[in-house]
Amino acid sequence: MKNLTTSEIARQNVLNNKYAIEEVQKAIGLRGVVFEGEIKFTKQQLSSFFEVSDRTINSCLAKNEKELRNNGYEVIDGNRLKDFKLVLRKDDDREVNFLIKSNKLGIFNFRAFINIAMLLTKSERAK
Repeated sequence: MKNLTTSEIARQNVLNNKYAIEEVQKAIGLRGVVFEGEIKFTKQQLSSFFEVSDRTINSCLAKNEKELRNNGYEVIDGNRLKDFKLVLRKDDDREVNFLIKSNKLGIFNFRAFINIAMLLTKSERAK
């Protein structure tokens, strides 16, 4: 089996397996935010879960943005961002305090979350 951190094709094969994604989602139990009918995660949630810095996530994004966007990473702004902040407030998420002044925000669906996990080389949790 190819190394998932170095093979985009191997990562995509895993991400295309809906059953595997569902099982991983159940096993992890990470609480995200239901937004537009789908569970979403912020960069801070990923950093915390994988026990890496925001800078590590940013580096991963910079090197693999096209792949991550194809798998559910997106940057929201305007009314969508306002709606996302409202959902965070309803969930009483403490992270909303950090986002109040943000005018753009990158969010990840579960596929993009798993995609990041396969790209991180310095996270024991990702391994």
